[in-house]
Amino acid sequence: MARGLLIVNPYASAVDERRLAAVQAALPAGTETALTERQGHARDLARDLSGDVDAIYVLSGDGTYNEVVNGLDRDVPVGFLPGGGTSVLPRALGLPRQPVAAAARMRSPRRR
Repeated sequence: MARGLLIVNPYASAVDERRLAAVQAALPAGTETALTERQGHARDLARDLSGDVDAIYVLSGDGTYNEVVNGLDRDVPVGFLPGGGTSVLPRALGLPRQPVAAAARMRSPRRR
């Protein structure tokens, strides 16, 4: 079974417990969740864990997306789930604006 990692900034403006639970349910089975605890933590998680997973999903805003991409040490697919006030990157990629709908799309992703 593929193993995924969901990195979540719990302080992002559109992230709450209900939405997080719905996103977790919509993602592929076997996806584990890590909550960021400080600035730079998403980068550290991506760097330390990207070699152990088949995909990384990020529920947050643009700052955390940036941290994750800059922390990757290998070519691993990354799914961006809108959780910030604007979440420009997922919009630019044509992903759904609702995080649960974006998470459901990750079950049959399209590489870009």
